[in-house]
Amino acid sequence: MPKTFPFTSIRPGQKDFLKDAVLAVSEGKHLIAQAPTGLGKTAVGLAASIESAMLEDKLILFLTSRQSQHRIVVDTLRKIREKVSRVNAVDIVSKQSMCPQPSRPRNPRAFKEYCTLMTKARACRFFNRQADFTVQKILSKIYHVQDMQVLCSREGVCPHKAALEAASRTRVLVCDYNYVFSSVGEKVLPRLNRKISELIVVIDEAHNLPDRIRSQLRGNMMPRQLLWGAKEARGQDVHLADILARFSKTLDNVLSGVHGEKRVHSSLVSDILDRVTAGISWNAEIVAEACRNIGESIVQNGKDTVLLDIASFFSDWCRSGSWIVHIASGGDEKYIGYRLLDPSVLSHGVFKDIHSSILMSGTLHPGDMYADLLGLEHDRVILKAYSSPFPPENRFVMVTPHLTTLYQKRSESMYQSIADEIANLATMVPGNIASFFPSYELLKKIAQKLKTNPLKKFLLVESQEWDKAKRDQAITRLQELKAKGGALLLGVLGGSLSEGVDYKDNLLSCVIIGGLPISPPTIEVKALHEYYSEKFGKERGYQYAYLFPAFNKILQAAGRCIRSEKDRAVVVIFDNRLTTSKYASCLPRGFDAVVSKDILGEVRTFFYGGGHGKHRDNQTRSRGSAATHNVAWAEGSGKTSIAKRVSQSTT
Repeated sequence: MPKTFPFTSIRPGQKDFLKDAVLAVSEGKHLIAQAPTGLGKTAVGLAASIESAMLEDKLILFLTSRQSQHRIVVDTLRKIREKVSRVNAVDIVSKQSMCPQPSRPRNPRAFKEYCTLMTKARACRFFNRQADFTVQKILSKIYHVQDMQVLCSREGVCPHKAALEAASRTRVLVCDYNYVFSSVGEKVLPRLNRKISELIVVIDEAHNLPDRIRSQLRGNMMPRQLLWGAKEARGQDVHLADILARFSKTLDNVLSGVHGEKRVHSSLVSDILDRVTAGISWNAEIVAEACRNIGESIVQNGKDTVLLDIASFFSDWCRSGSWIVHIASGGDEKYIGYRLLDPSVLSHGVFKDIHSSILMSGTLHPGDMYADLLGLEHDRVILKAYSSPFPPENRFVMVTPHLTTLYQKRSESMYQSIADEIANLATMVPGNIASFFPSYELLKKIAQKLKTNPLKKFLLVESQEWDKAKRDQAITRLQELKAKGGALLLGVLGGSLSEGVDYKDNLLSCVIIGGLPISPPTIEVKALHEYYSEKFGKERGYQYAYLFPAFNKILQAAGRCIRSEKDRAVVVIFDNRLTTSKYASCLPRGFDAVVSKDILGEVRTFFYGGGHGKHRDNQTRSRGSAATHNVAWAEGSGKTSIAKRVSQSTT
């Protein structure tokens, strides 16, 4: 066990993960690790990378997708520092989030230009002040970013500047994905005094990475935004204002003839510009530059402006290639937009040049899909999956063969059947239940039916309008109601409540998955399917575009209820498609599900009948069929068991 491991003992699965991580980092490989909740991913990722970084003088970038995840990383680093005093680290978030200027713009693009102009003009007193003394303080201990901001503000220095200066002399930088996989990284790396080949990158919740990278190159533009831009520009450039106003009107007319979404050619913008500029050769880049110049003059005064968004949109729209899709949408919310299809366009070069990486998540399944999507060199990839450290008998997974949310099967009677089963479970299950659905539309249908049922639990229904504060309030209500009969929380698969929340202390006794959340065939999803099929083959194209993203959401939601070795819970999946090999084969090893119509009987046995040993027996008897992904009926039980073995390969 490395001296950098923060704890005195190590779990069996964690030991294997640590061994593989040390090997990957020392040999310059990329470890794709499916490591379930409770395995101690953060401790492993840090211990393995720090051990190698100290020997080879490398810098570790520990990447998270949310600011809330920074705290556990910093706390773990503090434990490591207690054992190895030479370990130091800096916790950093976005420059905008750290900025102490009270008059800063709220719009991200406006803030970026505002900060650039203020620093170039030496007009920011926080940036102008020397940070050497503050940097020494930052390096003297490991701060949470919020505490570091307080320190810097007290001393009158720019927190972001001080953090980067400290990071150039540290071993670990805790930051967002953007610090590596966006244009931010191009500016930050030189300030760290490091070559990209000297970086060890640890990526937490790495299942989010492909979509986060794709979000770096996506945007929409509405006719009304162009009108706002025209109003902003009129005081400085009447000609530009007229062009934007005419473009807005013409675009609105074009989109009036579009029903729903439509795939369009990238020449749409240049065609409209030709019509509205009356023979004057204004192309998209010229419009973008004019908008940018006026936008910069506006943000000099700390004001927000839509002109910078318009400038960015026109510049990015011009990008072309099979990996970009352009979309037009009619209806009430008219817009044109572009979407990046292939994240490897931005990530391949990063993974090619960095020293090594550890990509880890509890739902990084299948690992080879992520290697494909991110463009990793196959001879540098190690694929691993680790078993949960929690007792398997503490979680019971069930699939109902008589319910489905398949679009063609949806009806008022099906909605009622689902609502009835949920209401019955609410009567049987002690404590709180969370039920997650493929869409808000389906959630609303079921909620309407549930409101006519005499529920035994308090009903909490997530809304699309909920912000973080509302979601936090819902968790607080679950904690308050747990000992009072419990609550029934309705949410959506893929949302913050089904993926981003840690329901500690067995806060959920049951998670209901209200259907397989296969993405509707939007223009973007169909373009993804087409692109992946061309690049990876027809079968993987369908899996990568539709199936695996849906199952990832299921696995994330199912993982909400078991957060420690003491938690016990039931997971019920309302979708009979999982009884077929096509869909059951998408489940990872260890996610064994029993198929049964007797939901209440199974739940009663689990919670009140001394466990569910008979379920484990039935699962074991059916494993002979699991290798070929068949579903075998367990003898005399009236239920089936789905089990799948996923062969893990090392490349």
